[in-house]
Amino acid sequence: MAVYAKKTTNKNPIFHNRVNSIATMDENWRVELKVEIPIPDSLVLCNGCNENIPDGFLVYLDKTHLKNNQCYDIYCEKCLKEYFPKAQIVE
Repeated sequence: MAVYAKKTTNKNPIFHNRVNSIATMDENWRVELKVEIPIPDSLVLCNGCNENIPDGFLVYLDKTHLKNNQCYDIYCEKCLKEYFPKAQIVE
């Protein structure tokens, strides 16, 4: 299975206006309380080392995900080489 990687920066619009949602539910699985915590646009964590990175590589696990721009996660260059050494870099 081919893995693809596309270089990007934390200025990419996919990292803008994100929130972390936390919810509590009652015994019938209805939401009782929901809190949304904004995530700064410049906070982009590598899935390998958990460092905040200014630029990195979006990883796609197959051509279909690449075509539909459905990335698996983002990795810094070091972690990309460690975890996906055979990843094909695409534009």
